[in-house]
Amino acid sequence: MKIGIGILTLVFAVGIVLSSCDVIEPPYTEENGTVNPTDTIFRKILLEDFTGHQCPNCPSAAVIAHQLMELYPGKIMLVTVHAGYFADLSSPNYMTDFRCTEGTALDNYFGVSSVGNPNGLINRKDFGGSRVVGPDDWSTKIADLLMLAPDANIELSRTFNTGTSELSLNIDVDFYNEFTNPIMVSAYLTEDSIIDYQKNNNPAVGATPEIPDYVHMHVLRGSVNGTWGDTLSATGVVNGGNYSKSLNYTISNGTWDKDQMHIVVFVYDAATLEVIQAEEIKLK
Repeated sequence: MKIGIGILTLVFAVGIVLSSCDVIEPPYTEENGTVNPTDTIFRKILLEDFTGHQCPNCPSAAVIAHQLMELYPGKIMLVTVHAGYFADLSSPNYMTDFRCTEGTALDNYFGVSSVGNPNGLINRKDFGGSRVVGPDDWSTKIADLLMLAPDANIELSRTFNTGTSELSLNIDVDFYNEFTNPIMVSAYLTEDSIIDYQKNNNPAVGATPEIPDYVHMHVLRGSVNGTWGDTLSATGVVNGGNYSKSLNYTISNGTWDKDQMHIVVFVYDAATLEVIQAEEIKLK
């Protein structure tokens, strides 16, 4: 069973918002002979969906996340984090361990599963005293953020040696605003199309009380440079500044399907933890 975007007939509030917004199509207007980069480059959102294979409400949240990805193509980088009680193993059907060190660390720090799954982080932004956002609120908060001009743009290039599983990743970031706090860069590894059991309580999504052939997507497998990443600039960044980082990593887990893997890269403010911009690229 695949998470089809059309499985549910869900009407998002963002659809109402979008219907009243003008979409600017190329060619873009020029001023003084130059094109403003923020006219052609968009803010992109990191959505971290905290889930678990024993969470019966989580498939419905996954549908919401994927519908948002279709609504905003190329603007949402989804990472599915299996953590907390619902990610525990249970015989006989729930013995595949989707957890990883980084996912557990994120859950412990942000306290998402203590609130309950499914829940998520949107750019790890603090929304009025809480960073944890329920699926019903993802659409409106993402729509609001996407109306803002981008503060940065990330360009990625990589080489992957299929024989040795060695990855060389080059990250190039242009900033369009000044940030005075240190700036960090993280690179996460995700895997798609993992077919396994998933509990489910929504018959519109699939079989209940469990889906034996559920397709797990965007599963956080680990990171190239640790849970919190590396310093991109210890002294902040200037408007118009360009900063780069090169990372090397060898994938040692032979069970991951490397043809189904992506690298999700994001830069964030080290003091506020808020994500400034995100991007992704296929591993191969």
